[in-house]
Amino acid sequence: MKRLAAFFSLMLLISCNKNYDYVGMFYSLGESADERFEMSMAYNDTHGYDKIHVDSDDYSLYVMTDVHVDFSTVNLDRYVSDYLNDSLAPPFSLCLGDVINATGHFDYFFEHVLPVTDAGRKIYYCAGNHDVYFKQWKECLSHIKTSTYWFEVVTPSGFRDLYVALDSSSGTLGVKQREWLENLLALKSKEDFRNIIVFTHTHFFKKDSSQGHTSNFNLEETYDLADLFARYGVDLVLQGHSHSRDITVFKGVTYLRLDAIEDHYPNAFYTIITVGDEFRYDFIKVG
Repeated sequence: MKRLAAFFSLMLLISCNKNYDYVGMFYSLGESADERFEMSMAYNDTHGYDKIHVDSDDYSLYVMTDVHVDFSTVNLDRYVSDYLNDSLAPPFSLCLGDVINATGHFDYFFEHVLPVTDAGRKIYYCAGNHDVYFKQWKECLSHIKTSTYWFEVVTPSGFRDLYVALDSSSGTLGVKQREWLENLLALKSKEDFRNIIVFTHTHFFKKDSSQGHTSNFNLEETYDLADLFARYGVDLVLQGHSHSRDITVFKGVTYLRLDAIEDHYPNAFYTIITVGDEFRYDFIKVG
């Protein structure tokens, strides 16, 4: 009885906090994973997929995740500044989702990353659970355009790296995205890619309870996708969500979970990955 009372007291406290979509933490009231996938595909069918040429065979990939912008952007501004001041960085970087914390801050976030676009560079996004809470998927999509897609990077020596973005914002790929992913990997694995890199928000291996029930993959889907990645030669899977760093190697695939870059977070880092024949990771503390 005491545990039950404590549970309902906690739920009442959370429900009064505008930063928590209490229902959304357990059940999505917005678009389903399949519906979001169809909307991403509609954009892809019209705009196609990017091919990016970089200036060196080994390049420094900037990655951030879990920004959780409300009214503070100190760490985000530092990331943007560092990236733009790195003349050797490629013309693209990654953001693994949760760009906002609650509601009504998408415009504020994207205003602060506008210098990247103005400099002729691009940030590739995938949606996080906070980006679809409070039925915000359509607003999120109006900014990021698509959350399921791929692009290719080509180096001066002709090496090719494949990047695949997945929408895991509700803790599942759904049926249609899962089918698309397998078809894509089956097709692309026949081509001569140096690296295949998957990036998404929700991590696949849950090692603690820091996120509770919020948008985590179930065990069956985790192992299904892990088998899929191993079968088709995925080299690296980039993930966020838990705000803490972890490296897991499973069936020959490296799963790198990244730190949050959120302001006021005690261990805020962004990551620079040197992509080449091998990967090297540098974790840059901010804040």
